[in-house]
Amino acid sequence: MWRIRLDAPNGWLALEVRDADLLQARFYTLHLPDAQLLELKLPDPNTWWLGLEDVHDQVVYLHGYGDRKLGQHKGIRAFAADSGIARWQQPELAFYGVEERGVLAYNITEAPGELLLLESGYGKTVQNDIGQKEAADRVQRYHEHRFGAVQYPHLYREGEAYFEQVRDFLAQELDCEPVSALEYAETDTCLVVSYYRKTSENKLDNFLAVFDLNGFLLLNELLAGAIDGVGSDTFFIFMRNLYFVQNKTTWKAYSL
Repeated sequence: MWRIRLDAPNGWLALEVRDADLLQARFYTLHLPDAQLLELKLPDPNTWWLGLEDVHDQVVYLHGYGDRKLGQHKGIRAFAADSGIARWQQPELAFYGVEERGVLAYNITEAPGELLLLESGYGKTVQNDIGQKEAADRVQRYHEHRFGAVQYPHLYREGEAYFEQVRDFLAQELDCEPVSALEYAETDTCLVVSYYRKTSENKLDNFLAVFDLNGFLLLNELLAGAIDGVGSDTFFIFMRNLYFVQNKTTWKAYSL
């Protein structure tokens, strides 16, 4: 599992899965209310040089590369989330972000300047004179609407007061010594903590623990073992469900 994007208002996830041995990338949508998984129908077999940008308004957006050495994104391919079928393509544009009325894009062959607004369903240009500051403001304003129902954890690093408080709680309840950083979220029924323990090989094991509000342990799972460093957004909560990826290969959801 390489990348995950969420279309929260419509209940869709977009997933990017990469196989470095075969130099293949695959892309899926997952409809969260009924766990319906669907693979996008890509028109060509050489998928390694494609990547997931976003999913919005039930449309998945992929990118190609203009300069593979620099990783510069070029091209926008749009697919229907509910069928996996290609909707439209803009090979000369690059994805910038999502706003209320559609997708913001720019031409990488031209000097930085004005951006375009594309209609999400068909890729038609709606507006072509959007300044960079205005584009950034539109994306930021719409971000609050898109993800208002999604709860991401707070990241606390070692040395911060909240880290020490949660660490002491975990040490008491789980008889362990969390290190480096942890992620914490609280709902009206549960406490969710992603934490790290040092291994004998000086690596880190990442665990996910869920407690009820009385401190009773409900779940304690290994997210990833023998890793070199800490991550962020190791889980999220949406529609009273807890979502996370285990060992970069398994997508899991638990009802809270």
